[in-house]
Amino acid sequence: MARDDRYQASAAAANAMKFVSDNNVFAIIGGVGSPTARRMAPILRSADVPFVGILSGADFLRDRARFPNVINLRTGYFEETRQLVTYLYNKMGARRFGIIYQEDSFGRSVLDSYHDVLKTFGLPILAKANYSWHAHSVHGSVFLMEKADLDVVLLATTTATAADAINLARSLGHRYVVGILSVVSVDQLRRLLDYRFEPAVISRITPDVRNEKVALVKRFRAALEDYRKSSPDASELAASSFGIEGYIVGRFVIDVLERIPEEPTRKAFLEAALAADPFVIDDWVISFTAGSNAGTKYVRLIEVAGDSSEKVTTE
Repeated sequence: MARDDRYQASAAAANAMKFVSDNNVFAIIGGVGSPTARRMAPILRSADVPFVGILSGADFLRDRARFPNVINLRTGYFEETRQLVTYLYNKMGARRFGIIYQEDSFGRSVLDSYHDVLKTFGLPILAKANYSWHAHSVHGSVFLMEKADLDVVLLATTTATAADAINLARSLGHRYVVGILSVVSVDQLRRLLDYRFEPAVISRITPDVRNEKVALVKRFRAALEDYRKSSPDASELAASSFGIEGYIVGRFVIDVLERIPEEPTRKAFLEAALAADPFVIDDWVISFTAGSNAGTKYVRLIEVAGDSSEKVTTE
């Protein structure tokens, strides 16, 4: 059973209530967005419903004491931001940092992480500007970056908004490095851009879906090809970072259920999922340390150079 919340927090809360009261679901798998997860997680916690594989890196979801029913299978925004800033500082000599962020739980979580990471380098955020997701206009935020003489602008935005921001910044002649987080689809971003977006540094929290030397990627691509052949509607479906993230979530859920010897219950599922023994999905490892509900800290960075070529900086 699936319900679409349209990235509306109130709709997400209503859906969670319906799942719990009307449908008595065993677990919620997936979901997109920090604002929606913020409203859903307490409702599901009260009913002891596992909440697995949310597409959000927000810190509040990584508090196991607060949300013992939440199982995070993607890297948090703090770790993404830490590795991104460290690379920009050490490898590219960046010292002047700004941020454009979406005014909601997602954007504020990234902003807080950015502030905390820069503080470890003794640096402030020199310029920050937010925008409303509902207004779909980021232009004013880009103009606010102009006077700060920045080396880097981190975009805590959706893909379409990132494209709008980069197009305007490059049209105005700004050459600062753009920091792009894993919530942005780079393939879609390239299609939306009127200008070349380099210089940029991009963080990804899954392996490169083109690299079949990675066993997980090879298995994912084979499964995707089988799906394309069996479903006419999926014939044009391309391998993507979000696709392999969903594949990891699905494989993880299957592995958890296989670890439960008796009829599965919500309690048994959570105990098996958050146990000390790691889950090895091909060559991808998910491991929960004591007291944690976050199973990975993997970050892969890509620097896009002046000739639009991609340089893998970490793998």
